[in-house]
Amino acid sequence: MKLIAAIAATMVLTSSPAAAEPEESDREIPLAHIEYTTGLTVSFSDSRPSNEVGMSQLGIIGGAPLIDWERSNSYLQTYLEITPSDVPVPRRLVEDHGTDLPAELQGRRITSEPVTVRGLTAPASAVLSASCTAEHWGWHLWHDNAQAGLAPKSYTTLDFGGFKERRAESFVFNCLPAGSPSHLWARHRLYYWNGTGWWKHADVKVGPGLQSEKVKGTVKRHRKVTYDDGWGSSPNCLSGACRYTREGRFTS
Repeated sequence: MKLIAAIAATMVLTSSPAAAEPEESDREIPLAHIEYTTGLTVSFSDSRPSNEVGMSQLGIIGGAPLIDWERSNSYLQTYLEITPSDVPVPRRLVEDHGTDLPAELQGRRITSEPVTVRGLTAPASAVLSASCTAEHWGWHLWHDNAQAGLAPKSYTTLDFGGFKERRAESFVFNCLPAGSPSHLWARHRLYYWNGTGWWKHADVKVGPGLQSEKVKGTVKRHRKVTYDDGWGSSPNCLSGACRYTREGRFTS
């Protein structure tokens, strides 16, 4: 039955002209913006009209490692682990978690206003990427090593069994050194299928010398992640130095 459902879902999505690049996007609503002394930033957001929560990290290669958070955690659990007890907690993260609230929430102030906090010490779980082509996660559904002329690419849940997933998780490592021209970005975009077409969840341009992780989603949907770059995939850009690594997966 699952195989039949997967085939049916594939037929519906691939036969629709709406499967082309969308013109409509969710509106991201900031929930929290956290800055660490290393230069790492972590953000949490809500989205409309999908009503799905997400998390993003942006770090400096070789200087501001990303946080290695437990993938089984809710967004609330991750937030509680990476912030001290005096930092307010966005109410939307509490609502998204459900009724079985973690004990760590006790004593924390809950707010409906966006939270901004700076100057925090990075958690011990922050880890450095070894190199431009290093794998970011212990397991992934795709990993495209940095190479000159890497063509744009999209991955969807239809490529991996055709089943709906709760989250799209994507990582980009822009191998160009910091200080390179800012227009030489690498980009990942996250989408969800809303029943009639692909709607954009997030659009993140990753500048030279930076690494980015974007996670979005809370309910089971068909999802897509798309990659491209600011140098038009030209293998001759800066004599072949324009390269980025991309990696990702869909999880439930």
